[in-house]
Amino acid sequence: MSIKYTIIITAEKKEKYILETIKSCLEQSLLKKLRIIVVYSKLINEKEIKSKFIKFKNLLFLKCPLKKSLPIHDQLYKIEMASRHLKNEWVLLLDGDDLFTKKKLENLQKLNLDKEIVYLHDHAIIKGTSLFNSKNQKKYKKLSLYKILFNDWPEKINTSSILLSSKKLKNFYKMNNPYKWKCLAIDVQLILYFHYKKKFIFLNKILTIKRENINNLDKRFSNYFKKIFWIRRLEQHNITKELSGKNNFFDRLISIFLLKIFI
Repeated sequence: MSIKYTIIITAEKKEKYILETIKSCLEQSLLKKLRIIVVYSKLINEKEIKSKFIKFKNLLFLKCPLKKSLPIHDQLYKIEMASRHLKNEWVLLLDGDDLFTKKKLENLQKLNLDKEIVYLHDHAIIKGTSLFNSKNQKKYKKLSLYKILFNDWPEKINTSSILLSSKKLKNFYKMNNPYKWKCLAIDVQLILYFHYKKKFIFLNKILTIKRENINNLDKRFSNYFKKIFWIRRLEQHNITKELSGKNNFFDRLISIFLLKIFI
């Protein structure tokens, strides 16, 4: 089988949703050109999950004996382990509680994608039983003055909406040390890394459905009134300066000030 796409699903602590997540991948019309790697250290319902997908030869369950103490580092590590099984294909990342739209690969196949570019597409959001479009970028964030005083970070960053070549993913780990950051997940690191290398494009297409208001990493870092939010934001400033030389002095100063308030 000639593999054109590989989906890497990080499944740690996703027992409640992982069956539905895998099924959303197996419903793709280009299944013959698709491989799925489910990577984890422990799944409570591991035997049940495997038993439901025995007939699918393009589905690999990759169990990692090592589990990193920091959840963000653990996600980085598991994707790195899965990347060792890649050759020369497109890679789609997927959290074990999110879903792909039914025609995601079919839509991507129609685009003239460049393997030198890292892509991020739009996503919809599930809250309870309701489905919403992700929030539009605020107009003021597009202003040049805003980007000078604050930041020029891309919007709508989401692990399950990232598409890149296997070569780019491997180079990210080889040429970079993603484990130096304690609060920056792989989605932010990947997008900022290639954004400042001028190798990033946003696709205005909704191809992923993301769950919100559940117990995941996003929820932990999304509260403005928690110290961890401002620790992560300061790390984003530090990685921005490291990658681009940009200081974003005003925004950085605000982040430092608010971090001290929440100590």
